[in-house]
Amino acid sequence: MLWMAFSVAAAPVELNLGRNFRWGAAGLSTAPGNAAGLRFEAHRPAGSEAVEWQVRLRGPTEDPKSADFVLRFPKASPVTLHWNRGSHAEPADFQPLSETLTAGKPVVLESFGGRSSDGVLPYFNLAGEGGGLIVAVGWSGDWRATFERQADGRVRVTAGLKHARLQPAPGEELRLPSVLLLPYRGDWLAGQNRFRRLLRDAFTPTNHPPMELMPVAASVHGMIGFNDTTETNLVALARDVAELKLPIDTYWLDAGWNTGGFPHGQGNPFADAQRFPHGLAPVGAAARAGGMRFLMWFEPERVMRGTWLDREHPDWLLRPAGTPEALRYQEKDGFRILDLGRTEARHWAVETVTREIQSTGVAIYRQDFNAYPAWFWSGGVSADEAALREVRYINGLYDFLDELVRRNPGLILDNCASGGRRLDFELMRRSVVLWRSDSCWGEKPFPRNVQAMSHGLSHWIPLHGLGATGTDDLSLRSGMGACASFPINFRDPAAVTALRRHLQRYLPLRHLFTADYYPLTDWTTQETEWLAFQYHDPQTGEGLVQAFHGPSGATNRRVVKLRGLDPKRRYRLTDWDNSGEAPVRTGSDLATQGVEFLATPNAGTARVLHYTRVPR
Repeated sequence: MLWMAFSVAAAPVELNLGRNFRWGAAGLSTAPGNAAGLRFEAHRPAGSEAVEWQVRLRGPTEDPKSADFVLRFPKASPVTLHWNRGSHAEPADFQPLSETLTAGKPVVLESFGGRSSDGVLPYFNLAGEGGGLIVAVGWSGDWRATFERQADGRVRVTAGLKHARLQPAPGEELRLPSVLLLPYRGDWLAGQNRFRRLLRDAFTPTNHPPMELMPVAASVHGMIGFNDTTETNLVALARDVAELKLPIDTYWLDAGWNTGGFPHGQGNPFADAQRFPHGLAPVGAAARAGGMRFLMWFEPERVMRGTWLDREHPDWLLRPAGTPEALRYQEKDGFRILDLGRTEARHWAVETVTREIQSTGVAIYRQDFNAYPAWFWSGGVSADEAALREVRYINGLYDFLDELVRRNPGLILDNCASGGRRLDFELMRRSVVLWRSDSCWGEKPFPRNVQAMSHGLSHWIPLHGLGATGTDDLSLRSGMGACASFPINFRDPAAVTALRRHLQRYLPLRHLFTADYYPLTDWTTQETEWLAFQYHDPQTGEGLVQAFHGPSGATNRRVVKLRGLDPKRRYRLTDWDNSGEAPVRTGSDLATQGVEFLATPNAGTARVLHYTRVPR
């Protein structure tokens, strides 16, 4: 074995990556492949201390680990593992979690059901005294990671596929999970912010600037149901929205436009001819004529029983088997998925979707995936064959998405998958997150559920957001982020006036959601507790604080202490709910004495505080 070391604070870190790696003056590089047929391709993102390696397989192998290394921390130093829940359409989506590692008690974390961020986000922070290491798994299917403290104080990390044995066809090369490491110095939040910057700068699509990737959209579905859309009503609404002259840049059409509607029409890849006699092209043209990009929803992977794909190409489809009771509907309702691991099926999907994108003028391609593919990969085959199906499928998914962008260079990809269930860094480098969870506006815990998601997901991912269906301050402020969709009644003058006022204040500050992030209170779904967080740009000294509280029978106070500020500089504070003169305070005062927020009795509270650094 070859051992490599770099420093985390004062502690050396050893990475045992096998014979494929060497650490030299030029950094991490690759060496000839080993007997298991694994080939590691490693590089460092420009200007970063991070290292990423991709793993490729030729020939049969048992238990191919994408990561298996040891970190050396001081023996007496505690090591805390920080991670977050993934998305599962629950109010607790993206809850931050942590555990101090103990010798003999490994922590095993894994995805659920075949989508990478269902259950657990594939991002981890091993924090010691004075520094630590971020570890991320890049794989859009199922993965497993283990963190084990050893008796001598070291920590062994392994990560890779859940399934252990693969046998590619002769001459076939398969891509396995990627791994990304980022060392840092400072407390664990310093590591989080270094990773947010890395994800923003090196693992985000580069065909547009970040804020152009993230739309501010008028969604049609505040006024028109999924299966009620027609050429006539969508074109008319696009014209009406354009006439309002709102600072909206995107026209958002979600599911239901295809024959059979949503969800039973999935597998009918064409627009409903009765509702859309000319296809979707007139809708795309109306959006562009109004100065808006056209965002259009697709779900190419899921196929329902009796649809066109099920009738014409059943050999391209995978069927589920052995699903747990809670997911048995997939079998009862006749779910199938299009096997993207089959070359002919994938090529058909690329051609079909590309024709729609180009004929309609789609600027933002929204890919959904409402199935748990693990039980489709395993349906009716051995465990070894299921593992091979999964790897070929995920390789095919990457090829499909990459080819869409190759054929449509300006295309923006939105990564949905039942809301936030494929947020690994391989999908993040290809797409953005415009819909982070299906626990949303219509849920009983709203708005605390969406507030808590902003608090939790922002630990890792800078580009995400929501928007609002209501135009009251509580709804609009709870949905703020790097992107926003507004399914409101655009023919209601009062609603439009409220949205216009909100956009005038929100848009000049939207860039701050990609800056450094600090949770100012503990994460909670209890609306009787305060939930507050801060975004701070260390270069400009500008920042934003949001603080939320549910309905309260009495005045409820909370002081939060700001982070990241220069203690010697002064900052001007603008409270969205106070039109008086903005006070000026020092960074030291804001960090030690903090800012006090008051809850509104008998009503929900959503406070926004914007601050700017005063010139010297």
